[in-house]
Amino acid sequence: MSAAGARGGRPSPASPPSEVDELVVGGGIAGLTAAWELTRAGLRPLLVEARGYTGGLIAGGEIGGVAMDLGAESVVLRGGAVTTMLDALGLEATAHRGRPGLFLPPMAGSGPAVADDGAGGHSPGGWALHPFPREAILGIPADPLSDDTIAILGEAGARRAARDGELAAGVGASPSDPRDLASLVRARMGEAVLDRLVRPIVAGIHASDPAVLDADVVMPGLRADVIRLGSLQAAIRARLEERRSRPAGQRSGEVCVVGGMHRLTAALRAAIESAGGTVLTRWGAQGMRLEDGAGITGAGGRGPWRVALAPTGRGATPSDEPIAVGAPREVRARRVVLACSAPAALRLLAGAPGLDPDALSIPIPSGAPIARLTIVARAPGLAGAPVGSGLLVAPAPPSSAPCPVAPKALSHLDAKWPWIAQGLRDRHGEGVSALRLSYGRPGGPRPEPALAGALDDIAALTGARIDLGDVLDHRLVRWDGTLPPAMPDYRRRTALLEEAVAGLPRLSVTGAWVAGTGIAAVIAHARERAAGMVGPAGAQSAEPGGQEED
Repeated sequence: MSAAGARGGRPSPASPPSEVDELVVGGGIAGLTAAWELTRAGLRPLLVEARGYTGGLIAGGEIGGVAMDLGAESVVLRGGAVTTMLDALGLEATAHRGRPGLFLPPMAGSGPAVADDGAGGHSPGGWALHPFPREAILGIPADPLSDDTIAILGEAGARRAARDGELAAGVGASPSDPRDLASLVRARMGEAVLDRLVRPIVAGIHASDPAVLDADVVMPGLRADVIRLGSLQAAIRARLEERRSRPAGQRSGEVCVVGGMHRLTAALRAAIESAGGTVLTRWGAQGMRLEDGAGITGAGGRGPWRVALAPTGRGATPSDEPIAVGAPREVRARRVVLACSAPAALRLLAGAPGLDPDALSIPIPSGAPIARLTIVARAPGLAGAPVGSGLLVAPAPPSSAPCPVAPKALSHLDAKWPWIAQGLRDRHGEGVSALRLSYGRPGGPRPEPALAGALDDIAALTGARIDLGDVLDHRLVRWDGTLPPAMPDYRRRTALLEEAVAGLPRLSVTGAWVAGTGIAAVIAHARERAAGMVGPAGAQSAEPGGQEED
């Protein structure tokens, strides 16, 4: 019996039906969220995903016999869209254990002396490990003169950052100023904060340089908060205080679903199927149009959409879009949510009536090539978690000694998440650790990490040597191009496209490429767009092509 049948849902057909009320194209977190939101209105959507699995960047798999996240492993909560979803699905969220660190080059003028890395070893060229400032968001400090911030910036850099409080409120945040995060931080707090705090942290979280990220996409409302509160540090301090002031049980900040983020996407799919929806993988949309003769003037058009769906197979590489491998099947759908990738969505929107071709000619940015190597090994030297939950490695500035390690980040997974620690103990006994090394920077070559080199990097970063013979399992996962930068002009173009699509009947577009940065933003956007397609009465009685009450 299928999983859907075991839960009381309908068994999934081998191919899509000829008519559906709601079609969701794309089975990543946006598509799953949209389909789930439709089921909450009593509807039974069909979701199609061209790849062989659902979840997109939120994916899980076993390494060393223990279930782990292969993609995103946390979400930064914004508003209530995520928390209400977790509550409805019966999932629990928790913050990670341990304090992360920054592996940084020596400060300018400090000389090339060998420095203690904080892990009982030493790093060549003066590179050293520093703990994250306790009071900061994306590395922007709430108090530039705190001891942990001074330790990273030096006295001169910290004093320059503190001058932010003396500047006019509009400096760096006025409408005429550049909108990117780097320009805002540089104008308010100086180069040291940008280079030694914000740049490595943003690169580790968003796989982009802050110079190409819209500040208000990364942190919505940040520029307005600077003007309203008078300084960047005051804006950060207010956000931290707001988080702390929330009542007990109202989670905030960076969290993970207990058991792993992959449990969220699995629960969404299970809920969709249990509610009578259908999820089909290895089926992709090839084209779409409004049925001939249908009214298309404004939102009152009555005709259904005709969408060509075809079975799909893998592209030339795992990062490429899947390709059609069979004859298409036309499906009539009363409502359509496009929750697929930007190239696929733009291709499908080309068949929608009335859209200006210029609105569809959006240059789609590509994210950095990302490779993640997860290693499960016997490593008694890591029992004390010498680098806490992990660390981010700063890019080497031109004037600095070369970085002595290749990865941009290291996560000590069993120190970070208790369920991984317990799983390793249950499977292998004591003294086994799981570490994930992340490679690939914006503008850099496609990384080709090897196990032996990764073990050398672990030794340099943690002081703990792992021999090849102690490795129990390892797995390399690539996410090439999947985290494109949220550039200001690109955000403006996608907003105009969304406005144009809103004028078409019963069609909506969602997904990370239009929603903005972060899982929370994508979930909120998808829920809003799906809910907006369902009328106040539920709008679930009419068949495709039938009349719908206004």
